[in-house]
Amino acid sequence: MTDANYIQQRMNEIQQDQSFSSVLGQILSGKAGYKPVIEMKKIPIKCKQCGLILEEHMKFCWECGTKIEKPEKANQP
Repeated sequence: MTDANYIQQRMNEIQQDQSFSSVLGQILSGKAGYKPVIEMKKIPIKCKQCGLILEEHMKFCWECGTKIEKPEKANQP
């Protein structure tokens, strides 16, 4: 099973790659140079101990008290 944080980080890297944006834009519009807008999907934060889905601002699980490890935010241009 792949870690959700790794998947999000890899998606951010791919989406920031100019060649990916160029190819995606050409596929979507049929025109070279079209800049698509890629919406960043938020991954829900889950407690690793009990599996409860938590709000983004929480530091500890309110069900079991486990400290929450938040995914790193990618640098946005």
